[in-house]
Amino acid sequence: MTNEVVSEDKRSILSEHRADDFDSILLIVSASRGGSSLLFDTLRHHEGTCSPDGEHGKWYTFNGTCYPAFDSDRIPADFEAFDRERLLTDLLADVGATEASGDRLHRVDDALVRLPLQFPDRELPYGEMREQLLDGASLDEVLDSVGISTLNYDAFADGDADDPVEDEAIEERPFITSHDHKRGLVEEDFERTLVLKTSVDAYRLPWIREQLFPETDVDVVHLTRNPAASINGLYDGWRLNRGFQTYDVGELDLEDYGGSLWNYDLPPGWFRDGRLIDVCLKQWTQAHRHILEGREAFDDVLRVRFEDLLTETESTIAEIVEFTDLGESSLLAENAEDLNQVMTTKEPERARWRNREELVRGALDRADEPFEEVVEKLGYTEESEWI
Repeated sequence: MTNEVVSEDKRSILSEHRADDFDSILLIVSASRGGSSLLFDTLRHHEGTCSPDGEHGKWYTFNGTCYPAFDSDRIPADFEAFDRERLLTDLLADVGATEASGDRLHRVDDALVRLPLQFPDRELPYGEMREQLLDGASLDEVLDSVGISTLNYDAFADGDADDPVEDEAIEERPFITSHDHKRGLVEEDFERTLVLKTSVDAYRLPWIREQLFPETDVDVVHLTRNPAASINGLYDGWRLNRGFQTYDVGELDLEDYGGSLWNYDLPPGWFRDGRLIDVCLKQWTQAHRHILEGREAFDDVLRVRFEDLLTETESTIAEIVEFTDLGESSLLAENAEDLNQVMTTKEPERARWRNREELVRGALDRADEPFEEVVEKLGYTEESEWI
């Protein structure tokens, strides 16, 4: 099947390189619903970068470095019992280089190489699909022709869709498609910066530094967002029918949730019964708590507020570009003028959490000391700044 889903040029690259061959890596870490998808989408438009299309967490899942091998998304810094060479090669499988002109062949490769991860139980005509896509058929047309609902994909789905999407997949929905400015990798591209982001990395920074990329120059951007907005976004996502499911942890009895699968990251100390809004608060707290503790493993960490990315876009992106020595990029500048909507659950709205303020405040009032510590360390003690 490899010959059907991966082009000859891409197979050559994968046979000779791994993800740690890049000169440098920019790792974006945040809590889920913290705006990291938007920041990742913005930075992957820089012509000095390479990036996968979507999160690389799917390759952790594919290689078993996740629940249920562990009781949460946290991995100890000294964990060595994994096939490092295979994981680093897999991490490269859907990576492309950013270039203004782009290359349809990469987008076709990317769509096909990820289909077995998105629909592992389906037998699909990969060869026929490749021919159709290369002949100019759109991805949504080809998906429809083989009976795959486009509700699974962020680019095509309606955020208010009623049809549930809950069958298991290796890659987390909603699936992200390749943008128009990507091409396949060539040898020279490994002198670029590889941009990576997946929510579970919040819990495994020391392991990433010591086991996955011990000899690579890794810059870390810690993206924060106020707790009310993040928790509200998590609550929306849990209750959405079309994505964000991650693990089958067994029976769940969570108030306000009728699904059967866990959503988003699985923090240490997770619970299967109680209030859904309290689960969301724990996810926000534990993710940032682990980032604050794990960042010491890295020499270069820049903390950025999502609120600033929205209100002071140009200067915030310029700060990140300077931090990572990426240099100027006309494509990035153009994209930053009109940021894309990525992985949204509702139409963007300032301080949308106030639409269910009583529910969110109830969770905040019940929160324990670790939550208060994280709020203070991240500088979100002034509620007037919670947009």
